[in-house]
Amino acid sequence: MMRAQPVDTRDQRWESGAPAYRVFFWSRPRGVGPDRMWLSDEWELTGADIDHVVAWVHEQADGRPASLWAVTGSGDDVTHIRLAGTDPTASDDTWPEWADADWPGRAHPHHDS
Repeated sequence: MMRAQPVDTRDQRWESGAPAYRVFFWSRPRGVGPDRMWLSDEWELTGADIDHVVAWVHEQADGRPASLWAVTGSGDDVTHIRLAGTDPTASDDTWPEWADADWPGRAHPHHDS
């Protein structure tokens, strides 16, 4: 359930005016069952604001589920911050319950038993 509350922004340490985003389009090879591997088509987008990025994701998805991430860091120290969608390869302890409706074919070892 979403929550909204006022915030004191004095705790902010830094900000970036030039965001980078990563998009993963998810699919499975033909003939692969629901408990098998996922493939991802991965992209990095820069030079755009979030509404343009979201529009691009919808245009490129071609029926594939997608996950959208903000990127912080550089080189070998990159962090993804989820903005939309989910990662079907995520472990069950990090899988959000609300995402089950979006991924009905995803296997959940301790959700499905």
